[in-house]
Amino acid sequence: MGFHFFRPLLLIATLLMALGSLILGACDQSYQNISPNYIGMKLTPTGYEDTIYTPGQVDIGTTSQAGQGNQLVLIQRSGVEIKEQFLGKDGNKDGADHRCLTQDQNPMTLDVRLVLALPDYSTPQGKKDLKTLFMLGNPTPMQSNNRILVLSAESVYEQQAQLQVRGHIRKICSQYPDFSSAFKSFGAEKENLTDRIAASVGTVLVEQGVPLRLVGVQVSNMKPDDSVVEAQVAQKAAEARTAAIKTLTDFLDQDPTGTRKMVYRMQVLQELTRTANANGHNTIFLTDLGGQSTGILPLPGGH
Repeated sequence: MGFHFFRPLLLIATLLMALGSLILGACDQSYQNISPNYIGMKLTPTGYEDTIYTPGQVDIGTTSQAGQGNQLVLIQRSGVEIKEQFLGKDGNKDGADHRCLTQDQNPMTLDVRLVLALPDYSTPQGKKDLKTLFMLGNPTPMQSNNRILVLSAESVYEQQAQLQVRGHIRKICSQYPDFSSAFKSFGAEKENLTDRIAASVGTVLVEQGVPLRLVGVQVSNMKPDDSVVEAQVAQKAAEARTAAIKTLTDFLDQDPTGTRKMVYRMQVLQELTRTANANGHNTIFLTDLGGQSTGILPLPGGH
């Protein structure tokens, strides 16, 4: 009879233990969302797991009493655009001149846009490269959930390759004799400035072990230094003056009688007299117009 009395109690205790196990099992789960434009990897206390999680929900488990537990690290799947600018001191926060130098030691302004993409993680090698990318980066916690970390491809590039990329771009610029040569290369169909920079950036990414794919490169905003522009303007003006003088002298030399030269000299002297008389004084120029006698240039009317 005592056994029959304890059977219901034993059954109730068994049911309570089973229910407790289910509750504890549910407490060991923590589902986190992965947005459509992101992929993620689970970071455990011993390192990253090999699984790549696509958009959906991921169970990363709960934390221990000491606060230890898995974390979900996310990275954006779409490409990232990097803008490397080589500006003068007025365009930089640090007030330094970061422009590139050509062989003649003249600086030039330059913008280089890089489009980078994640490795193709649909392939075995791409999965390895993506895990390397996660290990290279320093993810930051989300404000609303410290168990979810966010990693950006841009931050990996900045920490692992930016310094070397900028150095290679400067080296390429220094191989051009002057700004005109660099600008001419920019517009060339083959082996142009953009192609050379693209090849150099790709080499840097490989050498630095950064598994980002270079999708595109675009060079823009090329400008010479103001001193170069001023020198070019002065040269153009000098060339224009030289051409004008040659045209005039050719015209005067075409007259064998010398009449054109005499008339031109008289016109110049009259203009000089008019300018000199602008201050209220009367000015007389004595000149030899090529004859035996000395002529007196008439003053303009009104003086």
